[in-house]
This record gives sequence, C-alpha cells and structure tokens, in this order.
Amino acid sequence: MLPSNNYDYFPQAKSICQRQWTIDDVKYFLDSSARKLPYKQHKRTSRYVRKTTRIIKQLNEIPLEVLVTIPSHEFYISSRDLLRDILDDWHSLMQLSEEEIDFVRNGVLLFKDLVNIIPDVSKLTSWLIDSSFVESVATCMSNIDQLLSKHQNQQMFKQLARLLNMFGVYYERLPSNAEDKDEFYRLFIATMNCLVSSNYERVFKKLKPYAKSMTREQKFFLIQCPSFLTSYRGLQSKNIIDQLLGTMIPRYASLLDKHIQSIKEWKSSMIHAIHHLLLTVTHVRGYYTPYANGQPIKWLIDHIIRILTELTFIEKISKKSTNPETVLIHSALQTLTIFAHEPDLLIYLKQLKITSIFRSLAFVSNESIVLHAYVMLSYTLEEDDIKASEKASGRLLTKILDTLRKKIQSISVMDNDEESTNRNIALLMEAIQALVQHDQIKSEILKQNALHLLVNHCQQLNDRSKRLVLESLGSITFDEEAARMLRGDEEVIKSIEDMQKDESDGIRKAAEKILWNLFKESEREKKTNTKKKITESDDKKEDQPKKVDYQYDIMISYCHADKELVYRVHQFLADQGFKIWVDRDNIYGPAMQAMADAVENSEFVILCMSDSYKRSVYCQAEAEYAFRCKRNLIPIIARQGYRADGWLGLIIGSRIYVDFGRMDFKKACELILKEITLQRGNQINEQSKAVPHQASQETSVVVTKSIEQPQLPDFYTKRKMTKLTYRITVVNQWTQKDVLDFLFDTNLHYMMPICELMNGNGLIKLFRICQTKPSRLYSQLNEELMLQFDGLHLPIGVFTQFLSEIDQLINSSTVRAIEQDALLSTSSSSSSTPTQSSAKTSKSQPPKKSSTQLSPITSSIESTSPNLTTTQTTYRTQPLPVPSTNIRELST
Repeated sequence: MLPSNNYDYFPQAKSICQRQWTIDDVKYFLDSSARKLPYKQHKRTSRYVRKTTRIIKQLNEIPLEVLVTIPSHEFYISSRDLLRDILDDWHSLMQLSEEEIDFVRNGVLLFKDLVNIIPDVSKLTSWLIDSSFVESVATCMSNIDQLLSKHQNQQMFKQLARLLNMFGVYYERLPSNAEDKDEFYRLFIATMNCLVSSNYERVFKKLKPYAKSMTREQKFFLIQCPSFLTSYRGLQSKNIIDQLLGTMIPRYASLLDKHIQSIKEWKSSMIHAIHHLLLTVTHVRGYYTPYANGQPIKWLIDHIIRILTELTFIEKISKKSTNPETVLIHSALQTLTIFAHEPDLLIYLKQLKITSIFRSLAFVSNESIVLHAYVMLSYTLEEDDIKASEKASGRLLTKILDTLRKKIQSISVMDNDEESTNRNIALLMEAIQALVQHDQIKSEILKQNALHLLVNHCQQLNDRSKRLVLESLGSITFDEEAARMLRGDEEVIKSIEDMQKDESDGIRKAAEKILWNLFKESEREKKTNTKKKITESDDKKEDQPKKVDYQYDIMISYCHADKELVYRVHQFLADQGFKIWVDRDNIYGPAMQAMADAVENSEFVILCMSDSYKRSVYCQAEAEYAFRCKRNLIPIIARQGYRADGWLGLIIGSRIYVDFGRMDFKKACELILKEITLQRGNQINEQSKAVPHQASQETSVVVTKSIEQPQLPDFYTKRKMTKLTYRITVVNQWTQKDVLDFLFDTNLHYMMPICELMNGNGLIKLFRICQTKPSRLYSQLNEELMLQFDGLHLPIGVFTQFLSEIDQLINSSTVRAIEQDALLSTSSSSSSTPTQSSAKTSKSQPPKKSSTQLSPITSSIESTSPNLTTTQTTYRTQPLPVPSTNIRELST
C-alpha cells in the first residue's frame, strides 16, 4: 500500500518532524529502505553506513507510538547485523571511523526506544535477540579493559553501556516463562567478568565519598553491571554464582573496609555504589554455605552493621524508599536477612548481640525496613532474651500481628499493590514462624487471641505465606491449650484437611503435621502404650524379659540445613554396619506416619541439634515423639557454638551430647559409638578387644575399641619444682611455666592441660569467663579434658578450688591495680580494620537515652597453638543518640 502522502525517499529532517505519520507511512518508508539498502557484509562501505545512518535518524524523529506499531521489519534486521559487525571490528581493530560511531550512536538509540516503549517486548524477539549480536556485545564487555585503553573509545564505551541497559530492560520485561531468557547467558557471563575484573576494584577505590555524580565508567561498573547481573533468573544461575562468589566476598569486604572510615561523608554516588554492591550480595542467596565460616564474610557483616548504626543515614529514612539513605539502610538490612538464613552466619549474628539495632529500626517510618527489622529480631532473639523481657517480646508480637491484620485486610482493596502486599505478608509470617519456637511466644499468641487471625485468613494468602502460617500453627499446637481450641473448631479442621490435598508439597505436609499433633499422635501413643503393657505382662509371666528386635538400629532426626554433616555421619555409621533410617530427600520433613514408624522401629534416635533444628516444627515433632516413646536419645551438636535451650533443652536434659563443632569428625563419631555402647549397658573389660555388635539380623559391627581407665600423664602429676618465679612475680606477668607451677603447687593438676598454653593474663581472663557462666564453662572444660584424654573427667571439686585460688589472687591490691591499668590502656587505644582482624569505629556520639548503637571492640583469643593468636571482632552496646525520626527502644 502506498503512503497517504507523497514524499522523497530521503526527506529532510524538518519535513519528517512536521509530517503526521500513519502506520502505512511508516511501513512504506521501512519497505523502501530495506529494498534500496540491503545489508551485505562485504559491501559495507562508508557511503552505505552514511545512508543507513540517515534513515535511522529519520526513524528516530517519528513519534514512538506510531513507530512501535511495526515492531519487526527486515530493515531492523539489516541494522542489527551492521551494528554487530561494527562491534566486532571495534573489538578486533580497537578503532572505528566517525561514520561508524555515528551509526552506532543512532542505531542504539532507536533500539533502546523501541524496547522502552513497546507494551510487549516479546514482539521484538525475532530480530533483536540474535545469538551472534548478543555474542558481539558480550565479547566487547569481556575485553573492556583493553578497549578502554584508547581515548577515542570513550564514545563507543557509552554506547556499549546503553546496549547493556537496553538488554536489561528487555530481559526484565520478558514474561517469566519466556523460552528465550537463557539466550542472554553469554551476556551475563561477560557482566560477571566485569565485576570480578581489576577495573571494578580500581573504579570503586577511586570513587570519592563526597562525590555527587559518577563518571561514565563508574556508572557502568558500579551501577549497570550489578543491576544487570542481579536481574538474571535463568537456568545457569548456579554456574555464574559459583564463579562470582570466590572473588566477590573478600573483594567486597576489602572495598567496604577502605570506605567505611569515611561513612559520615558519603554522598549519593557512594551510597548508590554500596547499595548495588549489597544487591549483588543479596542476589546470591542460598550459596554462602562454603564461605560461612570464613573471616571475610564476617568482616562484611561487621561493615553492614556499621552502616545500620550510622545516624546520618537513619535520620534521613523516609516513608517512601526514594532517597539514597533509605535505599541503603533497606538493602543493608535485607542483606542481613539473607545471611540469617545461613545457619553458621546466624550463629555469628547472635554472638554479636545486636538486637538493639533491630529494635530501633522497628520504629522508623519506612514500612519495608520495619518488616525486615521484625524478621531480624525474630531470628536473633535468644530464649534468655524472651524470658528476661516478656513484656517487650509481647509488644513486638503485638506490632507484628497488628501489621499482619492490616495487610490481610488490604488484599481485597482494588488499587492495592498485590505483589508488594504478598511480599510484606510473607515477611511478617516469616517473623512469626521464627518466633513461635519459643514457648513464651506460643502462650502470647493465645493471650492476644491471634490464633483465629492465622487460621481464618490462611486461604487468602499465596503459597509461601500459607505454608509459613501452617508451619507456625503446627508449632503452636504443641501448646495443649492451643491444640484444644483448634480441635473444637470443626470448620478450621475441615479447612486444614482440605489443604492436605494441596498441590504444594510444603502446604500439604504442614497441614498433615497440624492434624498429626491434634489427633493422630495421641491415638498412636495409646496404641503403643497398650502394646507395651501387653509385652511387659507377657515378660512377667515368663519371668524373663524378651529382647526387642528393631527394624532399624538408628533413626537420624535432622534439619535439612544441616544435611552435609548428617550425610557424613550417616555414611560413617552405615560403614560400621548399622541399619539406619534417615530422610534424605524431603526438605519439609517426612510424612508424619513414616516418621512415627521410624521412631517406633528404631533402637536409637540421634538428634542433630542446631538453631535450624529447634525452629523446625517437623524436627520438634520427631524429637518429642522419640522422647515420649522412651527411645535411646543421642544428641549431637551440628553447628559450632550452638547450645540447646527451650523445648529442645528440656528434652536433652542432662544427657551427654557430642559436639561436632568443636572436635574432629572421626573422634566425634567414635563418641557416638561409645554412647551407643554405654546406653546398651555393655560391660567392657579393660583388656578386651573390639566387641562385636549385632546391628541387625543381617549385619554385625565393631562398636568400640578397648577402653583403659583414663589417667593424667606424668608430666602433670610428677613435675620438678625448681625456680618457682611465680611466687615473686605479679600475675599478669606470669609466663606459661609460672601458670603450670602455680597449678601444680596448689594441687590443681587437672587444670594444667587446660591452662598449659596460657600466661598470667590468659588465666585471669579464663577466671572472669568462669565467673560469668560457671556451669557452662565447667561443662566446656570437662568436655575438653575428656576429648584430650579419652574420657578423663574434671572433678567438680578441682574446678571449684581453682575458682577459689584465683579469686584470692584477683582480690589482692596489686592485681586490681594491674587490671585497672590494663582497662584504661584498652579503652584509650583504637581498633584496627577488619583486614587487620578487627573493625574500626568512628568517634563516639554524645549519649542520649533510649536507642543504642554498637561500636566494635577487639579481643585477642589465644589458640591452641603456642605461636598462633587470632583476633576476633565483637560488639558492645553503647548509647545511640536519638535521631529526629524518633527511633526508640521497642520496650519503651
């Protein structure tokens, strides 16, 4: 069809702007251009490039709403191929003509506008997403260091950045189920190469904290590349993340270490750069396990906490996440939320004792920050914190429930942002689900009549929130009063029964767990007890107990987060010939019936304790059912630093546990074997050889080696006492020999192996720790002695006498004066940076009431090696001035 008005093939720009273009006009113009300028690579002359550029400039003058009506055309394909070949030449020749640069500039502008304006970007796919075109862009990005070495290339660098931005917009706007999403994999690899290149580090280090704007190069590396990479959701995510993490964690810790000292000077450019750095950290969620025990990631956490305590940012937090300070605080808090899902990092976060930060942030004006603060509080509050301040915990729960109620009510509002509402409800339910592990919170939910809020609105929620609600209810039903209330509501029971048929595996099994707690567990227990009574009656008649034959020797109860250690323990025990029941395939826990069968048919149940285990409603069900069935329980600590409390502490009681976090794996497994032997009541002769154990009807196993009565070596019991310098030397100047002489001289021989690497200062520090938590320290020292000397116990009398002897030394005036001098010296010295094994802090703010901030202090901890001393950053709560946003403690 001819256009509505006649015009020259190459009309002047003025006439283009003045024309009233129709769809037919545009189509005719594109058809003519494609026909007269077909692209063939071997015919690419300067004249051809100039003519094509002129047409593209004319297209750029046409109103976009008209131009976009023809989203695909042969001329676009020719222009794309020309752009691809020019990019290849730029990469290989490192220079281009002015005509070629002019074409690239106008061609990229046309493509970018089409992507931005078209309602459905998939209509551009047929010509825009060409593998050779994407490869050309990726190749240029991968060699950006070399290309940037020439000044002339700055113009092309700008166009390359625009192309990356265009692809990013296109990718984000594609439907989630689009088949061509992985066409960009090569481009994402190139982006990752930019982020791990020396250029990224160089550009970041050169960024001034007070800079109000960025150079083009800084924007590309610090903003565009992280933004594009974090948008990737393709099938190859793991490959990209695996390549990125090894470089990213230490580099990001180092970069923050450089800039954190000038945090009070940070302007928008630096804040945006840090924000995008944290976005990259957040993007790789779920992949931190191999790095969780490394020092760099802990330094990174320290720096993030420093950001969260910076008053100049907190005072500028706004209700809407628009200003840079609000964005930064939000991304910092979101990053910690991601880290809290990693068990080892959660232990580190708890050790820092930083709940006061999250309490303060729970009162700012920005809703998303508040919700993330709730989540962090729910993860970091310890059982002792809940018990110590039940009123504050009750107020926290009230605020969470009130916000949840409002969010659920807003679901039905027409103009509501459904995606944002669902995201916020999921955060609130995550906070509740983490809190209900504490018995005090279960009771508080009943006091606040919140059970019906969770039950009645469950069906309105998306799958993730629905699963969290059901898992929370499953935990609450361990409270007998809550269970009684739910049993009496037929409508609720019917709703939960319906959810047992849900397509989602997590929802289905969470519903099953609730019904098991409410009905089936008690029924099963009655049957088991009846069967047990019949067996006992038969035994009495025969005057001899029958040996119980179990289907399994051991059941392993664990949380999926601890699977790596559990699988190793399982393999070790299986190699010994034990028949073991372990659920290897199900993240959300086994079917309750299968779990009950496993408990009842196993002689021993190993409880793999961790924070994740305690929070899991499925693990609680397994542990409590095994306890009520009176199975032989063997608790093990699956995460370094974990100590059982709450419901788990009650089940464990005074049982001896095996701490895999503090000892060699093989040694810990051998202790499990010994515990099995002890619980079976085997009598082992001192000189007997390995005792065969009938693991089942099919296998036999060697349980343990012969055990000798443990004794202290002669080194500690027959010491030559010459030159006793400790008697004429002040304690803080004692050498290691002086410490051992003192302990021997006071008949504290059992303390000598524990203290043999300590000097006088170390001895005093140990005493101070023992004063704070004597029972825990006694257990720890006793365990250390048992491990070192194969079962040798530390007599409680020796431990008590040790405290008494040191107490007399500490109370001497000389020692008190020395301690005071040391304290003054410590308080006046400044701390080193994390890359020097600590974190620096800015000058302290004048103290005001209510809020608190954390300042890092460093404490040197002597290792078991005589020549190795490591330094660990800890945090001390100090008064934090209250900003104008009225941040205050949750307990006020």
